[in-house]
Amino acid sequence: MNKKEVFKLAKGFRGRAKNCIRIARERVEKALQYSYRDRRNKKRDMRSLWIQRINAGTRQHGDFRLSLIAFV
Repeated sequence: MNKKEVFKLAKGFRGRAKNCIRIARERVEKALQYSYRDRRNKKRDMRSLWIQRINAGTRQHGDFRLSLIAFV
């Protein structure tokens, strides 16, 4: 990444992380690692939330659980 791209990605960072190239490059690399990891974690969290909502909705209409529905 060149200097221009690094500073563009470091916009909004605090302190020298936004205007000192050496520190900005390190912080940008770490931020990109976090964003890569969290895109996957977001899918995991949404799947968990989806299952909880299905279970809550089925509990209102009787004794159905997702584990029972999936294997019937």
